[in-house]
Parts: sequence; C-alpha cells; structure tokens
Amino acid sequence: MYIAHLSTAVTLNQTVLNTMVFQQRSGHRVAALCPDDEWTGAIRERGIEIIPVPFVRHSLRHSFTSAAAKAYAACRREQFDVVHTHTLLPGIAGRVAARLAGVPAVVHTFHSWPLHRPRGRAFTAVYSALEVLAAHAAHSILFQNEDDLQAWSRIPGMPLGKARLIGNGIDTGAVLQRVQPGARERVRSEFGFSEDTFVVAIVARLELYKGHLVLLQALSELCGTARRPLAALFVGIGKDSQVIEEETARLGLADVVRFTGYRLDVPDLLVASDVSVLPSQYEGIPRALMESMLLEIPVIAADVPGSRTLIRHGENGLLVPFGDGPALAAALRQVMDDRDLAARLALAGRQTVLHDFDETRVADRIEEVYRQVLGQGRPQLSDVQS
Repeated sequence: MYIAHLSTAVTLNQTVLNTMVFQQRSGHRVAALCPDDEWTGAIRERGIEIIPVPFVRHSLRHSFTSAAAKAYAACRREQFDVVHTHTLLPGIAGRVAARLAGVPAVVHTFHSWPLHRPRGRAFTAVYSALEVLAAHAAHSILFQNEDDLQAWSRIPGMPLGKARLIGNGIDTGAVLQRVQPGARERVRSEFGFSEDTFVVAIVARLELYKGHLVLLQALSELCGTARRPLAALFVGIGKDSQVIEEETARLGLADVVRFTGYRLDVPDLLVASDVSVLPSQYEGIPRALMESMLLEIPVIAADVPGSRTLIRHGENGLLVPFGDGPALAAALRQVMDDRDLAARLALAGRQTVLHDFDETRVADRIEEVYRQVLGQGRPQLSDVQS
C-alpha cells in the first residue's frame, strides 16, 4: 500500500511517527503530507518522504485554501491507496480533498475530541457542520476512547457506521531502550535534586488546557507541609509558556519548578521522577502517561476522557476531578507519603501498558481498517458532492 499521513509536521512527529515507521517496516510506502518545517527532521531521518502541504494547525484560512488545494493536487499526482488525516483543521480539509481526488481509502483519527474543551457557540456550530461534511467524505473514522466516540456520535448527521474504536499505544520496546544507564542520577544531578527530593513530572505542551496552573496550585499547597524536599519538571514547550512561567513566579515556586523546554530524553526525565502528573481537561489516550506507567512511575491524572480509559483509580494510578488543585495536592501527598502505595500503583501501571496498550496491536488494527476499506472498491465522487 502507498499510505500518506496528513497533518501538521509537529503532530506527525510527536503523535504519528511510530505508526508511520511501523507501516514502513511492514513493507508499505509511507509519505507525510505536512509543512516542511523544523519538525520534519525526525520524520526524514526515518526514511519517510515529505510532501510539502502548508497546513497551519490553528488557521482556518490556510487550511481551507492553499493547503487544501495542494493536498488535492498531491493526492491526484501520487495516487495514494490511503490518506490518513489527523488533527482538527487539516483533518477536515484533508478528508474532503483526498476524497474528491479519488483516493480509495480516506481515514481520519481523532487523537482527542476538540469540543471537550469549551470553544464558544459560533466555533462549535461551524466546526460541527464542517465535521459532518468531512465525516461523510471519509471512509472510516477512528477513535482512541469511548468518550470521544460518543461525543462525536451525538452531533446530528454523523455517519455512525463509519466509527471504529481502536485505542492507542506506545512502542514499549523502543521506550525501554531509550532509558540510559544511570539516568536517574544524571538527571537529578543536572537539576540539583537530592535523592530524597520528591520530583513531580508533567510531560505536556505548555498550553492551559493541559492543567499546568492546577498543578502549580497543588504544588503551592504542598510546599508548606511536605515531609520531603519538593521539585517539579515541566517538560515541553507551548504557546502559553509565558502565562505558566508568570504564575510560577507569582506563587513563589521559581525554585521548585524547572522548565526543561523540548527534550529528546523524556524517558530519562521520567525515571528520575517519583510521580507523573497530567491534570489536563481532555486527552485521547495520553502517551506521556503510558510511557510513565511502562517505566513504573506512578501516575495521577484528571478524571477526564482519555485518561480514565487508561487509569483505574486506586489500581494502576490515581484520578482527581479536573481543575481541583486541593484534590491533586492530596493525591500527590498520598504518593509521597505512602511508598507501598506508590510501588503498587507503579507495578500495576506497567502491567496495564504491556498487556493492553502495545502500539503494534493498534497498528495492526489500523491496517485492518485500511484493508477493509480498500476491499469495498473505489469510491464515487457523488458520495461527497450529493
């Protein structure tokens, strides 16, 4: 099969790259339809062809004009067997462009449902209408968790028979191989943490919906009462970094929180931590938590779509209400003070990922979808135009 994944380069790099590599190793020809920018280096290094399409993640104008036209032209020229789209605006424009270009299999994955986050009436109405159009243009719509599928299905006009729940996973072997010998000691030395320091990690884009401000509130509450020295690693970059850094300073946490920026050694940072936290408003199934659980780091997350698919409260992690700083502080204190609990959660988390969230199984499910769609014959353009 000739498979093209269409989205922004940052999304393909951070979320879809392992799937593309797996498909390539399985003997398929794989291309990335995305902007040719600073995020494409890692994609090229894996031998995946870049076909430049200038999608801008949050730009309606670019995503529906020049980018859509170039995506259509690329689909006509390359004769892909499958176009697999990702993210919000590229996903809408890409599905319609690929279907109109006559691509035999057009598939879209929701890595999270965008309307879990309050967007306003106008955005919700416009997006819902466009998503209905794009859903009919696609042959199959894939979801990582049941909450997202149900939210999508409640929009009137959705083609419910196209929806598939496939889950999410990580390349467990690759994650384990990336941990360097002596990583815990090296990272703690780099940031000046003692062995007794209780280190909280959050691996997430610095965007407000990820819950960094809630974590700061929890850390502020813990600072005066913690039985051990307290520190936090904020791993990632993002558009709200200034707001988050200013709130860190306002709460007097500048000596507690370390902003690491973008790092390639995330597994090393995790094994140097005592707990991994993700208090976000919504997720697909978060890779950061899966990696943490695989590495036997106890996890705490907000009880929201995606995270609750992965975590069973009290068994393999802890869940707290979204936006509840005191509840998050209480959960952190539990893990800090009860080492037996932390160890039990960590071990159960590792077993959960190994048994249920291995990426190869998800990749196999995706390929099964491709083959089922391709077995139905070439689509008719009238399906989109009617």
